Amino acid sequence: MKYNITLFLLFVNLICFSQSIKETELIGKWRVEKIVGNIPKMPKKNQQQKMDVLIKAFKNSTFEFKSNHIFNLNIDFPELRNMMNNTHWKFKSESYIMIQEIKYKDKDKDKYELMGIKVLRKEGGVFFTMTESPFVLKMKKN
Repeated sequence: MKYNITLFLLFVNLICFSQSIKETELIGKWRVEKIVGNIPKMPKKNQQQKMDVLIKAFKNSTFEFKSNHIFNLNIDFPELRNMMNNTHWKFKSESYIMIQEIKYKDKDKDKYELMGIKVLRKEGGVFFTMTESPFVLKMKKN
């Protein structure tokens, strides 16, 4: 019960003290300043080792949103970099970005996505929350 109340209060706090970001502000390169929040420990040692490598890769990564809606994730994690480079980004709302393969760029109703990013401006910083992972990244625009 305490956990649910704490989670609810955190959510209300984020809504009350956060601001949206405009699509034009998003365009450019964003560098990860740090990973915030608690990342859960993995149950097996080999899984934890992979998670540690991924965390290190994200700490040194950049996200590039081009004005022609091409997205690149510059990360030292080949599988992810190869999947996420030269993809298409859509600004779905003031706080959500959808990353898709190029072949889906004209299908606005298609829900297929490689990655979703929730964007939040709070306390002088911009945060990207990866919807398919536990990562919350504090970002800085280059």
